[in-house]
Amino acid sequence: MAAPTDLVSIQVGWIYDEPARRAIHCLKYRGRRRMGGVLAAALATTLTPPEADALIPVPLHPDRLSERGFNQAEELANSLGLCWGIPVCSRGLERERDTGHQARLNREARQGNVAGAFFWHGPGRPPARVILIDDVVTTGATLSACAEALLAAGAEQIHAIALARSLVRGSSGSAVRRHFAQRRHRQP
Repeated sequence: MAAPTDLVSIQVGWIYDEPARRAIHCLKYRGRRRMGGVLAAALATTLTPPEADALIPVPLHPDRLSERGFNQAEELANSLGLCWGIPVCSRGLERERDTGHQARLNREARQGNVAGAFFWHGPGRPPARVILIDDVVTTGATLSACAEALLAAGAEQIHAIALARSLVRGSSGSAVRRHFAQRRHRQP
């Protein structure tokens, strides 16, 4: 897969293995929302955010939001916004199609699964410079689909930050490491 060209950069705090996996699962699947603040505070001291007008959490489909009761990316964005002094824009970017769980999908299936799933429905245009916030990034397909929707609605520059990076099952990891190294060093 080619690197997502609609993202200026992707930054991650950690590799998605123990203990990061355990901490993220506490937040995401056990409903321990306070873990979002703890993880965000640690991430805020680990990474330096690019210049941005707003943080936008990757949205959940309404059915998934109802099932879980909260959006873990929104929890992270709210805490990071406080740490970094960047406003959070939680409304506007929407996931209009339920894309299900992507954990068992390969790179190509992930791209196809999220293609066209996100749209901007905010009042007016999205902020010009955006940092998308998510918990785990594997191929970047979800972040790329979100960025595509934001750019189509008038955003000018999209960065992404996630807690952790996971490798695609069966991958040696070299392509993923190259992808993230390229994203980290690309200039707007």
